[in-house]
Amino acid sequence: MAHHLEGSRNSCALHGALQLFEAIDGVVPVIHSTSGCGVQHYLGVTRMSGGNDPFGSPPVSSSNIGQKHVVFGGGSRLREQLKNTVKVVQADLYAIVTGCSTEMVGDDIAAMAREGRDQNWPVIYTNTPGFSGDVHHGYHLAVKALIEQLPDIWKERDKVPSGLVNIWGIIPNQDPFWRGNLQELGRLLEGIGLVPNLLLGSEQSVASWQQIPGAVLNLVLSHWGELPARLLADRYATPSITLDSLPIGTAISTLLRRLTELLKLDTIRTEAFISREESRLNFQFARLADIYFHAGFQREFVLVGESAQVVAIGEFLGKSLGLLPRTLIITDNPPDSVHQSLITRLASIVPGYDTEVIFSEDRTDITEFIRASAAQLVLGSSLEREVSEESGVPFFALSFPLADRIVLERSYAGYRGATTLLEDIGTAILAFNRDCHLC
Repeated sequence: MAHHLEGSRNSCALHGALQLFEAIDGVVPVIHSTSGCGVQHYLGVTRMSGGNDPFGSPPVSSSNIGQKHVVFGGGSRLREQLKNTVKVVQADLYAIVTGCSTEMVGDDIAAMAREGRDQNWPVIYTNTPGFSGDVHHGYHLAVKALIEQLPDIWKERDKVPSGLVNIWGIIPNQDPFWRGNLQELGRLLEGIGLVPNLLLGSEQSVASWQQIPGAVLNLVLSHWGELPARLLADRYATPSITLDSLPIGTAISTLLRRLTELLKLDTIRTEAFISREESRLNFQFARLADIYFHAGFQREFVLVGESAQVVAIGEFLGKSLGLLPRTLIITDNPPDSVHQSLITRLASIVPGYDTEVIFSEDRTDITEFIRASAAQLVLGSSLEREVSEESGVPFFALSFPLADRIVLERSYAGYRGATTLLEDIGTAILAFNRDCHLC
């Protein structure tokens, strides 16, 4: 009997491309599909990622094709929509993305983009039907389109600053804390004398993407950043460093020292910066010690999220805070080739402790795994709140979909992110203990 996936948190390729293009200042996406594709992206992705709202983002155009276009082709409709979009909305770049219906009809999207460029409109395109893959595949397609097509539009680029490092693998909205995490990483790289090319978020424009070829390094922060790093290695021979996640707490010190050695930076500057940051974090740990023991922070926990989040948060809670990873559930469907390495790494967070590592995006299965774990703390998405309450354990929402929190520039990355995570999880445990006492 076929198994029907329930409550998947991985949307389609079109939405993954939209998330990336919307996160770049000056880029206007042009959806060539039915009106429902854009609406579904707004309701099912944008609004489910920490209260994000498109009114603070660039406008999104859509051809809104109808039945006749599905039957006879919608190339003329796209041509008309692109022309009207350029008239109404001034942008540095127009990015055509496609849905399932127009791909099945076989509209020649590349030809439409060439027509636009022939009229001196800065237009790129990418074929992103939902049936081609999920949101992570859409991220890859959008990045690939930018890397390969931007040089055809702008032959010249601004001077690239020395020590520029490109950041890959953080997918907007799929990581609800993407803005804050990128900003914190940028602060850390600047602290050791590098220039971060964050590429996404506030003040990250098409100009940031034009500078990509001149970077000294590509820093990959999840499996999903490996493809752009390979593309750039092939085109520009740019070296890369690949991590499974953006580290939290003192684990970031290892990365900063590795970058310093590889890029021959000032070791004294790096060590002084690390010392200041670690001292500040250790002070916060000391402040937490009393309530840590009185409130019973050391618990077995379940963590549900994308692989990069699970690695970063799981290792921080287990290695730095002394919590016990009972069950770790990865929801982003990494390739089978990386499954075993993730299992090996996550199962050894606490040596000798029996940690279960599971790959699933099905809400029903995840619910059953949480019930079976008998864990004393659940960390996951808003979809896990119900089973946590049913199980009578503290719950904290920190992964996508995130429907009941506001996340603007909050970060769980690096040293400062560690303090924020301590505050948030500690508050959830205290609130649970208080409510139980009142009952």
